[in-house]
Amino acid sequence: MKKPVRILFICLLFLFIQIKIYAFSPSSDVIYNGIDVSAWQNEINFGEVKSEGVKIVYIKASEGTTYIDPYFERNYQKAKENGLYVGAYHYVRARNVWQAINEAEFFASVIDGKTIDCKLAMDFEYFGNLNNEEINTIALAFLENLKKITNKEVLVYSNTYNAKNIFSGEITKYPLWIAQYGVSKPTINGNWNTWVGFQYTSQGNIKGIIR
Repeated sequence: MKKPVRILFICLLFLFIQIKIYAFSPSSDVIYNGIDVSAWQNEINFGEVKSEGVKIVYIKASEGTTYIDPYFERNYQKAKENGLYVGAYHYVRARNVWQAINEAEFFASVIDGKTIDCKLAMDFEYFGNLNNEEINTIALAFLENLKKITNKEVLVYSNTYNAKNIFSGEITKYPLWIAQYGVSKPTINGNWNTWVGFQYTSQGNIKGIIR
């Protein structure tokens, strides 16, 4: 039985020049098919994944300050061996700026020495009892320090609710990878004019990813 996988359209390769436009639409005319994977998918046959037309794979690298996804190294190596572009993301657990900085340093250490082709992604979606100001302060600290440490471009992963109602201010200067399921194109009346990644399902079936 195939395991569900999150599938996305991506226009966020590190070297892309983004086009400034004034509607919520792709930041580039060139769009790639991609998937988002983690330990949840277990061992993946990336040769078969590539045969499905997938060009980019975003791989979970880390979470918090101690957790490294147990399949990160394998997923990275196998994706590279099969000629796929690779992105990496970190799941943020921070509850203050100091923790956010530590998490940025940890993520940077996990991907150190790797050839990451795409913008580094911040997955910050569980906020607990933080208010909006605290959330944005923490997110900004993580993104700014990650960019400084790695000298790579960074982006924000978010669902449409958080992109519209939670993230604001300086955070919105960073590109957006938007998750909205069951629609042909994302819609949002928030603080971003464009998206660089559109995750349109969490229930995709891709050859090479099985239970």
